[in-house]
Amino acid sequence: MKETAMATPTEKLEAMLTDFESANAPGGKNLRDLLKSTPELQARIVKSIELGNLDTIKPLDPALRSRGVMGGFNPVDKSIALPMDMLNSADTNPRNANTLRLVFGHEIEHSVNKTAIADGNKAFEDKVRKIAEGPSPHDYTSLVKDRNSESRKREANDQIAGFNVLAAHVRRENPKASKEQLYDKLFHSSNQMEQYFDVSGTPGKEKYTPKAGLTIDKNGKIAATTANIDAIGEHFYEANGYPKVYGPRSLALINKIENETLAAARVGNPSHPAPEIKVNLKELGLTGLRLPPSFTDTSPSLARPTPAGPAPVGPAPAESPAPVTPTAASAPPAASRDFRDVGHPDNGYFQLLRDKLPASVPDNAVAHAMLLAKQGGLTDPSKVNSNEIGLVGGKIWVGGHTPGFHISADPAQSPPIEQVSQGLSKLQQTSQAQEAQSLRGPNDPQPQAFAR
Repeated sequence: MKETAMATPTEKLEAMLTDFESANAPGGKNLRDLLKSTPELQARIVKSIELGNLDTIKPLDPALRSRGVMGGFNPVDKSIALPMDMLNSADTNPRNANTLRLVFGHEIEHSVNKTAIADGNKAFEDKVRKIAEGPSPHDYTSLVKDRNSESRKREANDQIAGFNVLAAHVRRENPKASKEQLYDKLFHSSNQMEQYFDVSGTPGKEKYTPKAGLTIDKNGKIAATTANIDAIGEHFYEANGYPKVYGPRSLALINKIENETLAAARVGNPSHPAPEIKVNLKELGLTGLRLPPSFTDTSPSLARPTPAGPAPVGPAPAESPAPVTPTAASAPPAASRDFRDVGHPDNGYFQLLRDKLPASVPDNAVAHAMLLAKQGGLTDPSKVNSNEIGLVGGKIWVGGHTPGFHISADPAQSPPIEQVSQGLSKLQQTSQAQEAQSLRGPNDPQPQAFAR
């Protein structure tokens, strides 16, 4: 983005729009027109720029769009991503334009609240580290439950902001509409608004009323009261499965910090015992989520893993949870799961590298570096020196605690994620075979086959 050092927030926004428009026609022009017709949204964008929280607007990754994602704010590069299919048709499809008003209004609120969100993330991480460094057992149920409650309030608050951006536009186009007429207009303005209204009556004579607990004023707006935040928490946050996104995300961070803490403890004492890590998935509303092997689900009446079968691992956070099984033997092989999932055996390793590398480095390149590191002797996160992870000369560098153990990987040469997953699976099978051979006596029978 080209701008002078003394550019005002409004001038910076103009530069962003110019850059976006030049690279993304016709969507760029449609975005400019949309902001002109939505001053409430433009004002919040200017506010975010003024706070130093927004630097660029970019197209949403098509892979995310294909999964139903409609937008996102990245606090690392201070960018907001928008769906090009909706932008490209916003001039001819009013419902798409309205959905963009709602989505952009939601995401820009994340941007405005960037510092508060970061402070909340840091506070949660500090609490996790305090538990991880304390005596065993480590029960994270209450902490994750509180974290979900905080996320619920934040998402509800920012969704209300997006709702109000669209509501202001709808009221502006219908200045004389009665309350009942305005509800009708709001309901039909975007398919994303339908979740906030109950529909009664007969075809052609429908009546639209706000969902239980939700109060919408005469101008179609929602005040950020405790009751309304709770109602949006129910009809937006919970109805759209956010707990199944934030819950596993919290558990992934806990798993990462527990691994780091144990690895640090074992530097001075190799026999330092692993703590017991507990979480009640039923209480968290995550029944059936597969946990990392070191975790125990304390939900009532659930079968506990036996010593011969560690806790199963499993599905992507945003997908429907797989049923709990008593052993890892019946869990799908690692190649069929994503190492970005909390339950994947390599998730902790992947997150260690991911957190240390710039957001510009794609996940497949991070995973490929992990594979090369494991092949090069850095077989688990405890052997990696976190201070020697970075991007040097355009290449990923991963160094170990032991001098001489390091790898470099060129992101541009990294294979697709599927190929990396297959490589990790084969490496795990080879490691298991070697371990089994080392434990087997010369006259012990050979196993018939390894799981695939």
